[in-house]
Amino acid sequence: MPVPLSVPGRVAEALRRSTVQVRGARGGSGSAVVLNHRNLITNAHVIGGEAIHVESWEGKVHPANIVRLDRGRDLALLHAPDLDAPSAALGDSDRLQAGAPIIAVGNPFGFIGAVSTGVVHAVGSLAGLGGREWVQADLRLAPGNSGGPLADWQGNVVGINTMIVSGGLALAIPSRLVQAFLTRAKSRRSLGLMLRPIHMKAGGVGLMILEIVVGGAAEAASLLPGDILLGANGRRFRDTDDLQIEIDRPGPLLRLDFQRGGQPNLRHVSVRYEEAVSAA
Repeated sequence: MPVPLSVPGRVAEALRRSTVQVRGARGGSGSAVVLNHRNLITNAHVIGGEAIHVESWEGKVHPANIVRLDRGRDLALLHAPDLDAPSAALGDSDRLQAGAPIIAVGNPFGFIGAVSTGVVHAVGSLAGLGGREWVQADLRLAPGNSGGPLADWQGNVVGINTMIVSGGLALAIPSRLVQAFLTRAKSRRSLGLMLRPIHMKAGGVGLMILEIVVGGAAEAASLLPGDILLGANGRRFRDTDDLQIEIDRPGPLLRLDFQRGGQPNLRHVSVRYEEAVSAA
């Protein structure tokens, strides 16, 4: 009679069933996690130019198509129309705390559905990696884990495993950036701005307005070239993707925090995606 799985064991087994091996990848193989409607998220760097196939946990191989690819953010969205595998839930990486237990599933060295466990080391940027935000974990990963899920002990995917850095620290793309990538794939919202990211002395990221599209929402809100956007909806920007994350949240209004003309005081404007409704 089989021994019942513990709660972490059940979570790991569910994640294994939602994780596939990506074939036709650079260097041999990688991993991907099923999110919904036979769509899968993985790293862009595991996707090669040849035909892509995915192998499910039960050993069935199916063709997959690229829906969207972002080499800069190292994310790819795939669709496998014939895949029959359970979906994993996307969690909130902003809620992660140092020391929280986590689970990773992938296909290191071709071993299907390998599981490793560890703890969150930190969530934030690392020197030498372009200022990007990462979920940093004390966790054993190997080639073939790239693109697989990093999850909390409730089974929610809080990151996409991407690389190992010096000292053995595992890095994963936070789920909030994955969500922004998925939303952008279908979003049509825009403020009508050309922006340049700048690092602020007080910390975080600012987005300097370079150009404004005539007739767009930003012009209607009386924003000007040279204004520096610092946050939206009460959240300060930590990454260049954060503005798009806020734009894509449900609701007709976007409240922006910005500085103008080098003045230290913070200004605010509420923007409707068709027109401005108020400014202060």
